[in-house]
Amino acid sequence: MAGKFAFLKEEFLIDGKWGGIDLDASMRHLQAGIGSGGSTISEAAFAALGATSVILTPVIAEQCDAIRVEFETEEGLWTATLELAAQQVAFLNKSTGEVEELPVRPEAGERAAGCFSLARMGIPAMETPRGNVTIDTVLVLVYLQQHHAGRDTFGSVSVADMNLTLEVCFGVLSEETARLKAQARAARSRATRDATAVRKAVEQRQKYGLPTSFDLDMEQERYAKAVDEHAAELLRLAQEIEQHQGVLTGRDAEAARGLQAVSSAATAADRAHQALASMYERRGLARQRLAAAEEAARPRTHCPECAQSLEARSGEGPLCPVCRQPDPGLPTRQAQRAQEQARAGEAALAADAELRDAQRIAHKVVDARRKTEQDAQRLAGRAAAYRAQEIAPREAARARARAAESDARARLEAVKARRQELAQIAELEKNAAASSLRADDAEKAWTAAEGDAQEHRQQTAKQLSQIFADIAIPMAPDKIRNAVIDPKTLAPKINNRSLKQLARSAGLVSIAHTAYHLMALEAARSMPLVLLPRCQWLDAPLDGLGGGPEGERLANGPGLGRGGW
Repeated sequence: MAGKFAFLKEEFLIDGKWGGIDLDASMRHLQAGIGSGGSTISEAAFAALGATSVILTPVIAEQCDAIRVEFETEEGLWTATLELAAQQVAFLNKSTGEVEELPVRPEAGERAAGCFSLARMGIPAMETPRGNVTIDTVLVLVYLQQHHAGRDTFGSVSVADMNLTLEVCFGVLSEETARLKAQARAARSRATRDATAVRKAVEQRQKYGLPTSFDLDMEQERYAKAVDEHAAELLRLAQEIEQHQGVLTGRDAEAARGLQAVSSAATAADRAHQALASMYERRGLARQRLAAAEEAARPRTHCPECAQSLEARSGEGPLCPVCRQPDPGLPTRQAQRAQEQARAGEAALAADAELRDAQRIAHKVVDARRKTEQDAQRLAGRAAAYRAQEIAPREAARARARAAESDARARLEAVKARRQELAQIAELEKNAAASSLRADDAEKAWTAAEGDAQEHRQQTAKQLSQIFADIAIPMAPDKIRNAVIDPKTLAPKINNRSLKQLARSAGLVSIAHTAYHLMALEAARSMPLVLLPRCQWLDAPLDGLGGGPEGERLANGPGLGRGGW
């Protein structure tokens, strides 16, 4: 039986001042319905004990700096002060002066305020592989929240945690047997996982035709030999390509020199043609001077002024002012003009000779450029032919050898992986056998520890069913034919239907919740093995949770108009 636990006082720190309500009474009634102070007061009280599932109303969250509750246990009077900002709870034993400061949501390895509060209630805070007993799971047995009255089976906690809490709190399992049961289930689960892993590994191996270790070793040897052969072939081809690459490098150098010679010859040809242009210009000027000298050397037969014949000197009209007198210096000028004509003719002949020589040189330079281009093309073709004949086939062979080596290595790795799978299968089979043995040992330990637990579970379920039926049936005798507690789940059933099956009848769900909580209170008072505090806090149920007039009538039936603790 759980130890003594009773709320005495609740206070709120607002603007630096404490103020609250006195809870020191055997029974206190609160007005039922939405908007009552029941939820605000009760949720704040359990939050001060370290509960995390309750949601404080904005009235408290926005206005209060801290919440303090005073409660009494067999150890004496206690106060629990929750600092909302820091989320720390300070416990003070007024009788002994003991002080504990614990976080609401602890980090790894820290003790939680809720665990400390559970210990004050006389309930073990358990953590097993199959569930946890926390203040939030116990809270849904000692406090019926309005907004959970018809929505969830037992509040917003996990099924595994709730099942373990019910079994421990109703005395079906002791702390040691609960741990053994959880260990047995966890060991069996591990054994199942290991067996599944072995089965999947064997199925995967069957896809390869179930090769033996000898077969895999032979394949590994064959592929390793193939890898070595391809690697040797790659080395040989690399050496040959390197040798021929040296020859090709020389030929490429010759081709490059040929291209350079072509460039030089082209430059020389351009210069020769540029020189021809100036010579053509000089020859033209020489010919112009020769024509002028020849023109000057010819004897004058007509007057430059009147264009009449100088020999006739006849005709009518005035005398020409230029030729009316004889010219005694004419022979001298004629001789001089003849000399100038001769020199111009020699210059013209020299310009023609120089131009012919330059043209011959230009033709030779062009011929040299053409020959150089032919040589460069021949050298380039020679290098390309050598590459196509000697290097390209070896490069293709090297690419094929590299691909074959990669394929052989991939096959070798696949064989190694399958070879490793055999070892893994053996290891998995060993682990599966060990897991199965541990699971059998854990089940034996659980079976030995359980003893007459099944009979005790049946007897406990019967006693709880009697209490539950005495509370639930009078609430709606025209609707409820029978009400029992399922011995497997310790969950309520009305008319042989679970709460999930009763979801369409909001009134019956509300009645089932309220009766279940009252049953837990009566069991804590009358059944020695039940680990629950002999107190209960019930918020007034809602008006049928949308169930209409019938739901409202059922929710407000006898015994449901008020809540208390």
